[in-house]
Amino acid sequence: MKQIKRTVVAAMLLALNSVASAGNGPDGYPSEPVRFIVSFAPGGSTDIVARLVASELSKRIGQTIVVENKAGASGIIASQYVARANPDGYTLLIGGSGPMVFNPITQSSLPYDPVKDFEPVTILGSYPIVLLAGDKEPFDSVKDVVQYAKDNPGVLNYGSAGYSFQVPTEYFASVADIKLTQVPYKGSSEAAQALIAGDIQLFSADIGPGAPLATSGRAKPLAVTSAERNPVLPDVPTFAESGFPGFDFSLYSAVAAPKGTSTAITDYLQKELHAVLHSPEVSERLATMGIKPEGMPPAEAAARYAHEIELFQPIVDKMGIKVN
Repeated sequence: MKQIKRTVVAAMLLALNSVASAGNGPDGYPSEPVRFIVSFAPGGSTDIVARLVASELSKRIGQTIVVENKAGASGIIASQYVARANPDGYTLLIGGSGPMVFNPITQSSLPYDPVKDFEPVTILGSYPIVLLAGDKEPFDSVKDVVQYAKDNPGVLNYGSAGYSFQVPTEYFASVADIKLTQVPYKGSSEAAQALIAGDIQLFSADIGPGAPLATSGRAKPLAVTSAERNPVLPDVPTFAESGFPGFDFSLYSAVAAPKGTSTAITDYLQKELHAVLHSPEVSERLATMGIKPEGMPPAEAAARYAHEIELFQPIVDKMGIKVN
């Protein structure tokens, strides 16, 4: 009899442990750690947002969020990896403008399809690009850069971490009728070090890593790409204020799951992420980095991708930015 009681008690404890380890989502999801596959190197806004959100999301869903960086090829490596993952909600892409918008319009062939291979979950946060100059460069404004480039044709170069940064910068160069030479980097941290070392003269940076360079005096901020000034760099003018009316680009970090992931899981993740993004702990931290929290439903995220592809495709075609 005692043996039977011990067996029953053990079974009950095992059942309780199983319930405790399961998540509060659909069908007990998540019952094991979730992986965030970040499409860019550590140090950029996408990586910073991913790690901040992962920490708080983990508390809400009761599971560890493992953040892994798979940088390279403008986000293609990470995107392809997640596209081939099991559609069970445990492997998620943290990408955004690059993988979902700019890669499709700048690459002749991709090893993934942003529509056919992914289920959108949500957009985490949006932020502008800031154009930075090395602290010893002989220009202090966008107007100075334009004049210098015209007086010294073919001399100026700039660093960027992917097409998300190259397209807006080349668009600016096209409108200004100047020549800028791109130097590509795997991530913003590499480009920042190159700027500090004097290997490049300009750096198109997302606001996350760009603002500290500016406020520390290691680089000179020239303009931001958003329609309005960013609260992190309130004294830095917009491109519109610098003589380029209508210039308005904002990048963003987003979450996507492999195609076939259930709607129940993607909806659950979106709602939890929205709650995280708009919590005081996260929203206030994002504000200090100049990032606007989002958290929109999957359908709205998909609509934004489609709208921006339609918007930017003519610009890319006009500038001839295309990789075979």
